[in-house]
Amino acid sequence: MERFSRLIILTERQQLHNTTMLAQSVGIKVQQCNNHDFMQLPVKSGVLVGCQFNSHFLTKKGITGELAQLMQRYPVFIFQAERALIDPAMAVHSGLRGLIYRDEQLDRVLTALKTLMAGQLYYSRTVMSDVVDLLINKPRKLNPDVATANAQLTKQEKRIIGLVAEGARNKEIAAILNISAHTVKAHLSAIFRKTQARNRVELLRWLQQSNQIIENQPAVARQA
Repeated sequence: MERFSRLIILTERQQLHNTTMLAQSVGIKVQQCNNHDFMQLPVKSGVLVGCQFNSHFLTKKGITGELAQLMQRYPVFIFQAERALIDPAMAVHSGLRGLIYRDEQLDRVLTALKTLMAGQLYYSRTVMSDVVDLLINKPRKLNPDVATANAQLTKQEKRIIGLVAEGARNKEIAAILNISAHTVKAHLSAIFRKTQARNRVELLRWLQQSNQIIENQPAVARQA
């Protein structure tokens, strides 16, 4: 799982945005700037970018070229998103790491920021379940490498992949499967090795390629 050490908030506002101040309040190293200035900065590792929702960046039909260019440089999530204007499943497939909606309560925004900085995706469990259902029901031809990794996975590892794809954290997975968090970490290490994924995002991409059949598990409430 790729943890981020620094957060950049992109907004055209000159005064500190509420999201920037919330990040500061929980000790996140954060910098605020506008998109033009940001694009002049050199690319650095360990950086997560929060982009304020703008209809020029994202619509129900997909992401625009400007946002796609930004996503080629850094992992990106959208904050102050408008629920009626964004298809969250499209956002997942586009590679956005999460959506923080304009009407979120402050405690939810704080949870979202911590989750994203920890390297996890931030979407509702319903959205992630729908995405997983679409992936496992869409016919796809496996390439030899993916098929080999698929065959090497144990039944328990396949359960864990399904829960990871739905957005469950390690503690939630441990509770559902009645195992320790340490055991979950051990399973994830084995899963990453077998699938050649470096983090959960790459594991989701592997799942897209593999059309892996995952056993459904009870849902865990995470984001309303």
